[in-house]
Amino acid sequence: MKTRVQKSTKNLSPKQMEKVFAKVAEYFSVLSEPSRLRIMYAVCSGEKTVSEVVELCGSSQANVSRQLAALHKSGILLRRKEGVTVYYSIADNATVEMCQTVCAKIAESLH
Repeated sequence: MKTRVQKSTKNLSPKQMEKVFAKVAEYFSVLSEPSRLRIMYAVCSGEKTVSEVVELCGSSQANVSRQLAALHKSGILLRRKEGVTVYYSIADNATVEMCQTVCAKIAESLH
């Protein structure tokens, strides 16, 4: 991974790197909400309707809709509408893989 980061950032100025760091912090702030992680966990197994996400997460429709909007706005989830039904799916597999790796590490420490 270090090599990938070095390749991506080697020609950036310090000012450009500051923009990268700000965007990374913003990205992680989206993931800092447990209900958003719960939603990602529900959606990572395949496309889901808002109602399915509500049922899987056990949260209110209003809260799920708000969190889905934040995940969509950040580019982590895709949204498509079919009639009156809205479907969400994973747009960013790298984020899912990262979250699964961290969740597995934390889960292992609980044993």
